[in-house]
This record gives sequence, structure tokens and C-alpha cells, in this order.
Amino acid sequence: MSEPLRVLLVEDEALILMQLEMLLEDAGHVIVGTAMTAEDGVTLVHETRPELVFVDLRLGDGSSGLDVARAVREIGGVTAVFITANSRQLSEDLEGAAAVISKPFSASVMEDTLAFLEEGLRRPPPVLAVPHGMILAPAYRASWAPAAP
Repeated sequence: MSEPLRVLLVEDEALILMQLEMLLEDAGHVIVGTAMTAEDGVTLVHETRPELVFVDLRLGDGSSGLDVARAVREIGGVTAVFITANSRQLSEDLEGAAAVISKPFSASVMEDTLAFLEEGLRRPPPVLAVPHGMILAPAYRASWAPAAP
């Protein structure tokens, strides 16, 4: 594995948050922060400057992960991935996120997703196939296309 990814988790379900932390740490990545609300997530995006943010669409206190995705787009250089049971509520462009993973997800789906995203961030384009259970945003896929002459 190359240098560990710096990952922020924005998830309001404690068991899912713990599962994600365990999977990411087992894969050798660094958790730079966790948040349960959009406000805390946005603050941590600015404070920690992660490379990758996993964010739930519906968060604690009724807030929305869309606010976190907007903050990620504003600062640039950060990849957002939604993890949600409500993926149909996202627009076709996934609101600017790179991908969405549907809940419930298995450990193998998350492991495959991490490997794919790591390749996409460290050695684009990824040679791995898009993992089962993950929907890739058209704009993210297009970002790996060769530039026209």
C-alpha cells in the first residue's frame, strides 16, 4: 500500500461509524476526524483537510450530508463519497460527490471500495473495476479520461 489516505467520517449511526473506523484502520488509513452532524463535518473538513470524506446523507440533528459535500467542493482537493440508504434522493451527478455506497454495505464492499478509491487518488485511473455496491459519479469517471489533443 502507498501512503495512508487521510479520511474524515461523517456518520450519525454509532455502530456504522465504528465499523467504518475499523475497516479503514485495518486497511492502513488514518482517520483524521469523525462527526455526527453536518456542522461538525464542515468544520472538520476545513480543520483537517482530509483526502477522502465518507458522509451519510441524513445526519444527526436533522442536518444533511449535502452541506458537507458542498464544503468539500468549495475547498477542492478532497474526494467525497456518500454512504446512505437514501441514494435515490441524490441527483444523477451525486451532488458533486465522487461516488455513493448504499447502506447496508458489507465489509467486502467497503474493502473493494477503499482499494478502488485509493487507486483513483494515488494512481489514476484505477485499474480495478468499479466495486459492486458502489455507484460512480459520471464527472468523477470523466476526470480520468485522457485529455483531447
